[in-house]
Amino acid sequence: MPNASPILKTPAPDFDTLVRVLGGEEKARKVHQVELVIDAEILQAIQEKYLGRKWIPCTGETEEEYIKQRIDIHRLLGYDFVLEGAWRTVWQNHPPLKSPSTTDTAGELARDRREWANEGLGIITSWETFENFPWDDIGIDYSPYEIMARNLPDGMKIAVSSCVFEHVLENLLGYEGLFYLIHDEPELVAEVFSRWGQKVYDYYKTVVEMDAVGAIFHADDLGFKTSIMLQPDYLRQHVFPWFKKFAELAHDHGKPYWYHCCGNLYDGGVIEDIIKDVGIDGLHSFEKTIIAPADFKSRYGTHVGMMGGVDMDNLCRMNEKDLRSYIRDLLETCMPDRFALGSGNTVANYVPVDNYIAMLDEGRKFA
Repeated sequence: MPNASPILKTPAPDFDTLVRVLGGEEKARKVHQVELVIDAEILQAIQEKYLGRKWIPCTGETEEEYIKQRIDIHRLLGYDFVLEGAWRTVWQNHPPLKSPSTTDTAGELARDRREWANEGLGIITSWETFENFPWDDIGIDYSPYEIMARNLPDGMKIAVSSCVFEHVLENLLGYEGLFYLIHDEPELVAEVFSRWGQKVYDYYKTVVEMDAVGAIFHADDLGFKTSIMLQPDYLRQHVFPWFKKFAELAHDHGKPYWYHCCGNLYDGGVIEDIIKDVGIDGLHSFEKTIIAPADFKSRYGTHVGMMGGVDMDNLCRMNEKDLRSYIRDLLETCMPDRFALGSGNTVANYVPVDNYIAMLDEGRKFA
């Protein structure tokens, strides 16, 4: 039996309450839904099927209409915020990236090409390439934030996002470049982290002052399912200080600092650094092979909000009946304290739309 429409008849975004729930200031009176990213293919499929509207792609001429439709579909799906990020492809005057790609195999909602992280050498390979990198020319076009600000409905906010570690790992140095240069040229690697961390800080400093921006939702994957990619002490010296500066920047403006991270943060005790020293207000991204949400809740739930929780493997591969049962169990475990429901990572274009809708529906029905 197909899912009913996921479009709410009377959406009522309430970002301030979401912040209080995740911050432990009040218990949730409903299940708040959160996502870091919902792929455009998913949003397009829902809009065209359930709203009967033609999808407007983003071009120079359609930017405002494209942003308005993104805001509206998030509102109608029940979200309290819409995310706008300074991702690797957004920075102006950034040298071309070395991202390999192939044909997308996501099924019905596949895009033309799918890229993945650069496993070899990045843009910066030596002190010479570091000096030639256009650090001072790279910036952000802030017009999308201004468009969002004037089109947000009451109760809804913008969450802003970027990355430091991932960009250095995947683009500026590349996997091989980072791992070899840490040994061969440690001062160079440290300087790359310092310079890019400052770029991200400057971006956050600009946007966090906007009234329409409600939170910094930083995204930096540190590892994989069994470990982190660099030694904890290295992260403590070169990466976590930037995270702490971002958190302090958000808190100085009375806004939360949420953190998305894939990988085993429990290896080497870095989860303690992130919660206690960095001072995150919410952690996003949960994978069942790393830690069960129930275990995280019992160990850390009084210290930090949980965001997401629905394992991607389950979201993609479970039949609807089993998925609904699994989500109900998750809600029974995690509600109503410091929890918001969503995917354990992102609603990627390979997630079955019906399963995504089932997740939304279970959240709405839970009492």
